Amino acid sequence: MNLKITCLAATFALTFSTMYGQNKLESKARSWIAGNSNKIGVTPQDYFEFQSSRKSLSGETLRFQQTINGIPVYEGDLAIHFNKNEEITYATEISVSKKLKQVDTNPTFSKENAFEKAKAAAKIAGEITHQENNLYVFVTDAGETKLVHRVVINAYDTPGDWEVMVDAHSGDVIRVLDVANYHHKDKPRKKSKEKTAEVKAAGTAYIFDPDPLSKAHVSYGGDYVDNNDATNASLDAARSLVTLPDITFSNGVYSLKSKYVQVADFESPSTGLFTQASPDFLFNRNDQGFEAVNAFYHLDRSMAYINETLGINCKSTLNGGVLLFDPHGLSGDDNSHFIPSSQRLAFGEGCVDDAEDADVVLHEFGHAVHYWVTGLKSSSSQGLGEGSGDYWAMSYSRSLNQWASNEPQYNWMFSWDGHNECWSGRITNYTKKYPGGLTGTIHTDGQIWATALMRIYNRIGKEKTDRIFLEGLSMTNSSSNQQTAAIAARQAALDMVGTYGFTCGDVAIITEEFAASGYTLPTYQCTILAVSDVAKNSVSVYPNPVTDNLTVSMNFKKAETAEIYSLEGRKISEQSVSDNANVINVSGLSKGVYLLKIKGTDMVQKFIKK
Repeated sequence: MNLKITCLAATFALTFSTMYGQNKLESKARSWIAGNSNKIGVTPQDYFEFQSSRKSLSGETLRFQQTINGIPVYEGDLAIHFNKNEEITYATEISVSKKLKQVDTNPTFSKENAFEKAKAAAKIAGEITHQENNLYVFVTDAGETKLVHRVVINAYDTPGDWEVMVDAHSGDVIRVLDVANYHHKDKPRKKSKEKTAEVKAAGTAYIFDPDPLSKAHVSYGGDYVDNNDATNASLDAARSLVTLPDITFSNGVYSLKSKYVQVADFESPSTGLFTQASPDFLFNRNDQGFEAVNAFYHLDRSMAYINETLGINCKSTLNGGVLLFDPHGLSGDDNSHFIPSSQRLAFGEGCVDDAEDADVVLHEFGHAVHYWVTGLKSSSSQGLGEGSGDYWAMSYSRSLNQWASNEPQYNWMFSWDGHNECWSGRITNYTKKYPGGLTGTIHTDGQIWATALMRIYNRIGKEKTDRIFLEGLSMTNSSSNQQTAAIAARQAALDMVGTYGFTCGDVAIITEEFAASGYTLPTYQCTILAVSDVAKNSVSVYPNPVTDNLTVSMNFKKAETAEIYSLEGRKISEQSVSDNANVINVSGLSKGVYLLKIKGTDMVQKFIKK
């Protein structure tokens, strides 16, 4: 009985602490919004509902949604980021806010009729596999403020994520748009439910890692062509045998389902789920199962890398956190997409099957990652989404070290799927700069963002660049562009200095490369602090962690100045210390990690304020 009471008390204390911390940050964020309304593009009269809080490696990001009479404003989301010292270091802007005008928020055209109008406008055919229907305040391209039914439909025989805005008063269709994220813009070329016990299992598979040309170190041509999915000895030899560490065994069959990823069939053509009696998925590329297991492997490993190696929580908010993908979708067309509303991926079949090229698989997955880390508020502005997908794919393929830096393929995106007669592919050594090099075409413009990130990658390494990429994106919102994302990524690095191997030197490199790409970043401070072995042995700082008073014990020759810095190098305070006055009151500091430096010496000590 006493144990139960103790556990309940502990649970209450943890819940209270969490709620108090959240409310504290929310209050700080609201005060900041009120004092910086012009800076972020809102007015003091605008109202924001708290939506979510996401703790991450660089701090915590709070998200708010602008509403009018309880109706959300389309693209009216706001993100406020706090570092680990609970200081606001980054905030997004809301471009739509000052365009808003008065609008009647009581709909007169029914939700049901709006759905039928949307189906007809988007020419939906086949079974509907996902749908949404919600009221929004929407600003049209002409600058008119409308109350709309935002209808979103996915259907088996109509590939895409069809978003239709229907005027909630007149019933007029205002906009019809496929909001799925595609890996290239070219017009495509055609080419019983009883529950059973599931157990985790392991298997093997043949895959392309990342593609047959890179593995064999050859160019497209000869034996290394698509040839309508035909295989040959050369293409078979270009496969890699890998372990599938997490598949599912149920009712006597093995299926491509892990804790992160699951094969599905939600778009035509219907090719099944590729279950089998053996855990070894050993296909040639002419087998439909090859694309299924190839995509499964790369998606599963990429999700494990983010969630387990990097320690960043990044999963679907649907289907129990499991990402669904269809290896043969889009009615057989030569394209692939991420579908935001249902958070699913589908890969086309025209020319080289898209799911045979890990660059395509991971590019589309990059869209999913972008969507998840932003609280389902990712942006396509100026090609930010496309460039992010390109970076995530290239980050993996370059890590395999298959091409030398002086070879063209070193910078090629979609080396197997593109750069051939199918389509031209993309690159990550794009020479155009921001903003003058923007063309208004998102797939082209995204190359500026991907190129900048890959230059940083080459100088500070994969893991650090992956971290600032993901942490930076997590601070952005639905209207962020490349400029604001670059500022966010650099800020993420600043907020992580002293952890995960980040140094002020890394921040300087990031700043230099972003500036070389044309992005304008604000000035920053990042003091380079180090601890020598002599200093470590001659000084002690206690208690650590500390609540109120921090004692500095060392052989003082004279009165010295003790300086306290945040981890990103911002000086917070300073005071004189000596043998007779060596206590520093830190009760006013927020919880977090700090650096104590004795001015004029190499003595630096890290301490934790609790």
